[in-house]
Amino acid sequence: MTTPAAPEWIDAGERSATELHALYTGLAASTPPDAPPRVLWMRSREAHVSVGGSQDPEADLDLDHCAARGIPVVRRPLGGGSVWVDADQDCFFVIRPSRVLKRGPRHLFAQGLAMAVDVLRELGLQGVEPRGQDVWVQGRKIMGTGAATLNEGSVFGASFLGRFPVEDFLACVRAPSEGYREWLRPVLEAGMTDCAGELGRAPDSAALRDSLRRVTERRFEAPPVEVTPDAATVEAWLAAGYEELDDLADGDARPSVPEGIRVNRDNHVFETRVACGRLRLHVEGQHIARVWCEDPAVDRVLGERVAGELPERLHLRSRLAGCLDPAVADAVSARIDALYRGIA
Repeated sequence: MTTPAAPEWIDAGERSATELHALYTGLAASTPPDAPPRVLWMRSREAHVSVGGSQDPEADLDLDHCAARGIPVVRRPLGGGSVWVDADQDCFFVIRPSRVLKRGPRHLFAQGLAMAVDVLRELGLQGVEPRGQDVWVQGRKIMGTGAATLNEGSVFGASFLGRFPVEDFLACVRAPSEGYREWLRPVLEAGMTDCAGELGRAPDSAALRDSLRRVTERRFEAPPVEVTPDAATVEAWLAAGYEELDDLADGDARPSVPEGIRVNRDNHVFETRVACGRLRLHVEGQHIARVWCEDPAVDRVLGERVAGELPERLHLRSRLAGCLDPAVADAVSARIDALYRGIA
């Protein structure tokens, strides 16, 4: 029987927003095919917004506000949408040679998610469970995760949300009209949670780090070997990472969710235009939780006939038949259906 390779533990300390994302990116891109598992631990020195590798930040964020407030926006190689990373937030990354992942990225996601869940449970959080690529606590999202393959290395990344400043994040989100953020605020408050909210206090960073080390040993069946790379090695990783991030910035991009935002896998808020004016929508699961149109007559009908219904074109059109002009009913039904289908 082959003895599992002991994982390497690398504590990179506090880093700026760009350094944080460049370091794990460069380490993954520089991973040789025979490298052992590596767990990289870092803390963000500054609050910032991280956007997914294929996400267009101009479509989803108020970049003028971010610039005015000195909030960096960093496009990461990992997937997903806009993520608030607070100052002093603890982050970890699992880096492995791609060739050892028997099921490809799914294998790495399974490993990384299991480690994150174990740590949160050790901290004392109740009702912790993975849902897709996220971690939920008591029915609310507490962590999003992502993964990427860079050259011969693959990386999984996540961060432990000590406190989620709803107002700060809201102000960074692009608002297509007055009122959009007022709709988004309660959805964020109901759909997201953080460690402080669940425990009554933000977790101690040292306790988080020690817990992850214990989980690393259990999951890889060997005590982690602490590695302290020299300055030249760190600089080489950063250089490789900055090169990858520059390539990302020059690549194609699109909104994370067309004309809307994903709060968690069950909640999406949209705003678009139809013939009768602006249309705003909150979809919860497979139902319309809330709907609004700036045309008061259309808005009244939508509230009476569409709220709580499936966001499916033929169903909505039947609900609106005889209550709105047929052309308006068809346009609204088609637009809601398109927004809903765009979630996937």
